[in-house]
Order: sequence, then C-alpha cells, then structure tokens
Amino acid sequence: MKLFSLMLLGYVCLIAQISVVPDLSPEGFRPNLIVMVTGLTLFWLRDSRVILCGLLAGMVCETFDSAIPGTGAMLLSMLIWLAWRVQIHFQLRSLFSRFVMLAFLAFLFDSLFHVLNRLEAGANLIAELTLLLPQSAGNSLATATVGLILLIVFKLMPFQLQASTSNPARYSPQYYQ
Repeated sequence: MKLFSLMLLGYVCLIAQISVVPDLSPEGFRPNLIVMVTGLTLFWLRDSRVILCGLLAGMVCETFDSAIPGTGAMLLSMLIWLAWRVQIHFQLRSLFSRFVMLAFLAFLFDSLFHVLNRLEAGANLIAELTLLLPQSAGNSLATATVGLILLIVFKLMPFQLQASTSNPARYSPQYYQ
C-alpha cells in the first residue's frame, strides 16, 4: 500500500512538475518534485526498494529534460543509494535532518545532472559553473521546502502510509511445518 501511494504521489508530482511548476516558480528557482518524491521514499520505505525508485525517477528526469540517455538514472540511483546508506547509519528521524538530506540530495542531483549533460556540448565548464551553482542551490532549497511541507502535512493526516502489523485479518499460512 505504501509503495502504491508513493507511486500515485510521484505521478501527481510529475504532472505538477510539467504543468504548474514552470509558471509558479519565484525568481527562476524550480523545485524538482520528482527528486523530492524519491527523497520521501527514502524516509518512508527504508529498504532497498528506494534504489529502484531512484532508478525510475532518474529515467523520468532524463526523459523530460531531454538529457543524455542514462545520466539521470545512473546519477539518481547512485545518489539515492548513498543517501540510503546515510539514512541506515544515522537513523535520520527529525524534520531538520530530513530537510538537510532532501536539500543535499536535490543540490547534488541538479548540479551534477547539468554538468554531465553539458560536458558533451564542449562549453566552457568553469564559466557555466558560476551560473549553475547558485541556480542549483536555489532549486534544492525549493525542493527541500516543498518536501518539508509534504512531510508535515502527512504527519498531521489521521491515517498512515504504512501497513498495520496488528491486523487480525492478515495472511496466515494454512499448513505449518
């Protein structure tokens, strides 16, 4: 149920990313809602399915940004794996630590994704980095802010995204060994 809810949220965020976000972005900073949903899966799933979500989200990002094939999937799955390892090791549970993790994940993805896709053009990379890094920092803060708002909204909802383990109607095997 949790994975289905996250996929539905990802689909809604994809539609919002394509249609609403370009028109409502202040000062040119755009939150990357696909990376935000992938970061939220990191906090809700807490297992290796997060890497699969990162791979799928990377494919979606490279499809809609007309990037070099494979850069988004490779980059986001590697960054999600790294963030998942940090999540496992430090057990990030506070809203501040999750905000920092989302901001750092979005900043790394946004900046590295654009650098990888501009290397092929042969442009002056140093001159473009001075323009790219402030833009990536603004995008990552916008992404982390929207993610933090969603985390707070989902905490205040009367239902949870996780399955209950105390359900008496759950599956029990018919034959015991």
